[in-house]
Amino acid sequence: MANNDDMEGFIDLFRARGAAISDACTRCGDCFRACPMTGPGGIGDADASETAAAVVDLITGGAGNGDAVQWAELCTGSGNCIPACRHGINPRFMVQLARGFARRERDGAPLETRWRGHFRTMSRSVRVLSRLQLPPETLARFRRSPAARETPPDVVFYTGCNVLRTPHIALLALEVLDKLGTSYEVMGGVGQCCGFFQYREGDFANKTKVANATIEGLASAGTSTVLSWCPSCQVAIGEVSLPNYEAQFGEKPFDLNPFLVYLGEHAEELKALMVNRVDKRVALEERPVYPQTMAAVRKLAAIIPGLELVELDVPRLGVQGSMLPAQMRQELWEREFRLAAEAGVDILATIHHADHRDLCDASTGRSFTVVNFMELLGAGLGIDSDDAYKRLKQLKDIDDIIVETAPLIEANKLDLDTVRDALAWEFAG
Repeated sequence: MANNDDMEGFIDLFRARGAAISDACTRCGDCFRACPMTGPGGIGDADASETAAAVVDLITGGAGNGDAVQWAELCTGSGNCIPACRHGINPRFMVQLARGFARRERDGAPLETRWRGHFRTMSRSVRVLSRLQLPPETLARFRRSPAARETPPDVVFYTGCNVLRTPHIALLALEVLDKLGTSYEVMGGVGQCCGFFQYREGDFANKTKVANATIEGLASAGTSTVLSWCPSCQVAIGEVSLPNYEAQFGEKPFDLNPFLVYLGEHAEELKALMVNRVDKRVALEERPVYPQTMAAVRKLAAIIPGLELVELDVPRLGVQGSMLPAQMRQELWEREFRLAAEAGVDILATIHHADHRDLCDASTGRSFTVVNFMELLGAGLGIDSDDAYKRLKQLKDIDDIIVETAPLIEANKLDLDTVRDALAWEFAG
């Protein structure tokens, strides 16, 4: 645990960035006006300029006001605010930093205990779910090889934690890198956390310690290019921790970029490797968190023979659907499902893993199926994939899942009570 001097030093890193924002911000409120969550969150009529000023107050040591605290709590990371700012500020970082400072001041449990239970539950789910789908020798692909390289790899593929709950997506990513002839190391899992949970609760000391250890681990491969799969990790490391690390140590050891953007940069090479037609009408389950990722997905879709993209008139919100308020999320999905059916869509393609976990079984009783976009890219390249997570989710009954996965439970030496607990948490809904 950090001592008081360390903790103050970590907080100072964030306060310094808050002060820089304060100097640049005109409190115009354009970021507030661009936010898609203020109306649904009940603060759409708040004064935009006053609320922006109160957020700046929060990140520079003040108490802000009720609307500012509420706006910070509502943030789903969509990023609509970023192009709205004319002054070079990242309002997503600003508002989420305000959330952390506001939560620090809440009465109740100590900071560490506020996030630790969620982190432990997530860690157990990642460990168990990945092992219910893959044998040990396949899981080994996601562990860093101790063998020394003569030269650094072309890239590091940073999985983050949660994609390993749907490991077929991560395996497809590695297979595509193999097709490109890209040399890589794989890093990630709960031992290389981005600090998402800690940051949300304003535990800046543990956020910094965890993220710095991850940054140094990623940097140890010796390459300047690290590819992130998870958009939450891209934000938590790329927007929050890498700038802090550079401020602490005077250097940024690598650039962090979304994996799908990297693939988009190699679209012509992948086009030449296509071997199958994918004659499907496809709609995308889009998230606006990184517009360049969506642009890359469209570029990649265009090289898959036979694939036709269909645009659906639905709002694009959040980093992932699970970050939206429950009623809003459900209404959004139902609208999307209805429009997909009316448009004669064959496939609704998720982009990231969290939405895939939520929606992979949503096609039951509908006229379309749900797959991850990497499955479509893999199909065009002749790469097989097995969405075992979807199969387990469709089984529903925990005892049936245990029977189905018994050989893997034994091979991975899983404790049955732990498996039951993890499955109950994963598929309780």
